[in-house]
Amino acid sequence: MTLREFIPKEHGAWAMWIVPMLSGAIATRFSGWFFDFFLAFALLYVVHHPIVRIVKRKKPPDRNEFRQVAGLALPAFLMGLAPVILAGRLWLIVFGAIEILLFTVSVNNFLDREQRSFINELEIVVALTLTAPAAYYVVSGELNSIAAELFLMNFLFFGSSVFYVKMRIEFLKNKGKWEGEAKKALAMTVGYHVFLVAILISAAVLNLFSPWLLVGFIPVLVQVIGGTFSAKTKMSFSRLGVALVLESVVFLGVLGIFFR
Repeated sequence: MTLREFIPKEHGAWAMWIVPMLSGAIATRFSGWFFDFFLAFALLYVVHHPIVRIVKRKKPPDRNEFRQVAGLALPAFLMGLAPVILAGRLWLIVFGAIEILLFTVSVNNFLDREQRSFINELEIVVALTLTAPAAYYVVSGELNSIAAELFLMNFLFFGSSVFYVKMRIEFLKNKGKWEGEAKKALAMTVGYHVFLVAILISAAVLNLFSPWLLVGFIPVLVQVIGGTFSAKTKMSFSRLGVALVLESVVFLGVLGIFFR
């Protein structure tokens, strides 16, 4: 297995864990433990791809594959364990257990050919955006309302792309007509984003966080509105990935300026 096969090609998925993790540090501070945790998760994220390939092949890995996977997974495990033992971050065990559970479900969905299912996509978003409260906890040693807010904002932001892509795919499959499954996906997408805006406005009104954080969601809302009225019957997933990365940069920038 070559190095190229280890590197996931989904640009948007990289953003889905890097941005939440950075937001966790921005909400408190950057520290040595943060960089330890960042590298540990990066190794686990990279090793996920070859493990899925091996499992899908339904054949045990050969000696070389085993060494390559272990060479990434073992350092990741040790670095993830370090703050638990040396800094008393015991709740990382719970985060790790949740991630393992979601990883197992994801691999099982790949075996069942449901890797692109709507529910599986949302599970992946949960798994990746949990890096926000986890990173905050690793640095600060606290699990509080800030950690919850970080997870909520990151999940709402990245969950948008799941609904948007589902809507556009169903629209294309239906040959540019909002009927049947396409109409259902449209209703779900609109409903989700109405809920998203309502939650954010309510939180801002209740002074849970700065109303300026709403600015970070403007790019994805514009994308959804544009996609709703677009009559295009082609979609480039690579362009969607790049767009998500750019939207994520805006989101993280706004978060860094206005979060608390």
